[in-house]
Amino acid sequence: MRRLVRLAILPVAGLVLIGLALIWSGRELHLRLQGKPAVGEVIGMVLQRPGNTDVLRGMDTAIVLGLANGDRILAGYTNYRSQSLLLQNQQGESDVEQTSLPPTTARILNESLRGDAEILRWGLLRESRRPSDPKRIVRIEKTETVHGYFGLKEVPELFAVTDGRISLDGQAREGIVTVRAVFDRSNTAEVLANKGETLVEYSYIREGLAVEPEKKNFFLFAEPYSTQFRPVFGFGANDVSVARVSHIGRHGGPTLALRLYEPCEVYYDPANPSEAILIAIPGKADGDWLGWFSRFCEGTFGQWGSGSLIVLAGLLFGGTGLLFISLAIVPSKNLHL
Repeated sequence: MRRLVRLAILPVAGLVLIGLALIWSGRELHLRLQGKPAVGEVIGMVLQRPGNTDVLRGMDTAIVLGLANGDRILAGYTNYRSQSLLLQNQQGESDVEQTSLPPTTARILNESLRGDAEILRWGLLRESRRPSDPKRIVRIEKTETVHGYFGLKEVPELFAVTDGRISLDGQAREGIVTVRAVFDRSNTAEVLANKGETLVEYSYIREGLAVEPEKKNFFLFAEPYSTQFRPVFGFGANDVSVARVSHIGRHGGPTLALRLYEPCEVYYDPANPSEAILIAIPGKADGDWLGWFSRFCEGTFGQWGSGSLIVLAGLLFGGTGLLFISLAIVPSKNLHL
């Protein structure tokens, strides 16, 4: 009997761990199983650092592509949505449709919009493999103007929503961060002399002051690993706009599964819409199965990973304990406990 009591410690520990997992993920499980679904959007981003926090509430992006023949393509975006697209050449400026651009140019433009510095470097490298094409891209200039609240000591879980953007309702002063980077591959000799580096200009202006970020990169990619990125999601419920900080986050950069200004799935309590969780939408594979699988795994494990690991440990303890107890009750001829 004493032996069975000792062996029962493992199953009991397993049950305790499973109970802890249910407590840990209880709110999310309750909302996912019993909450009302809604289509939401990631409308902001919280960047939590040791000692201070930034809140991104809006972003304007300007991209200038320089072509080998001297033409330039000027694109403007607000929150990653196209506002203008111009072709500038010797005849002046004219509006163009993105569908009329060469596929390689449209690809560079799309990659540059959300991509980090490395994506832009690779884009120029691909273009350099077409040296005879006068419309190849040899220069990319990208400027981000980020609107938000910077250097906060505390950030609430819930935000007000004003004109589709999150707001602190006068609790903090809105600031601006401007990041500008220029990548140039028009002069092969200069690139070689610079050991292959094509970043020729870079500035990071934070509320009027030039600063040196951890990485020479754009706003969402310039942070050290210690910075935690937590999406802010918004949705409509009972004729009210709700925005809250997600419990899903990632260190060092934004999660691939919850992209800024893209849709997400929300489950909320109809009696209290501020009680809500978001679920990542991995999107369509569109031939990129590896990228889709990466987004799916990151969204799934970001949402349920901690609780799942605790449950797995509980099952391991419980299963091992039950195996030992069964062997103690009905001993094997070859094993002795």
